[in-house]
Amino acid sequence: MNATRSHLVLITGLGLGLAFPVAALPAPTSASRVRDVVVAPLFDAQTRFRVKKTVELRFRAREAVSGVPVRPQDISFSFRRQGEAGAPIELPARQVKKGVFAVPFTPAAPGGYWLSASIRGVPAGSIPTVHLGVVGLVDGLVEVPPGDDPRAVKGAKGKLGARFR
Repeated sequence: MNATRSHLVLITGLGLGLAFPVAALPAPTSASRVRDVVVAPLFDAQTRFRVKKTVELRFRAREAVSGVPVRPQDISFSFRRQGEAGAPIELPARQVKKGVFAVPFTPAAPGGYWLSASIRGVPAGSIPTVHLGVVGLVDGLVEVPPGDDPRAVKGAKGKLGARFR
């Protein structure tokens, strides 16, 4: 009787195993590892930059769950001018301290630029691109930040107002 019970338990166990297979966990992919990384700009993204003036943009990159800094060989940066086709231009990045990277940016012309990060060679789709604005002559208009324009006047409420040419 004990032999019959043990066979019954074994058969029942096999039946349950076949009826409810255990799903294997998917192997981590490059894309899933990228989603686990947080890249944040350490500068004011609303800053307007000037043509042909190099600025050093700093970013912090860490593993989202553990907080471990991203290694320099695992991250790269590139930019593309808004509205232009073609491959993005790679930017050199140097590690300032663990998990903090400095990226030199020298815009060749005024307009909008998109700066993006790649983690371990995978475009970081989960990491939003940073939009950078560069002031200068665009289609006959000159945009000068109010703080740099000596002709900017204060309005009735003390706010700077722009003058147009």
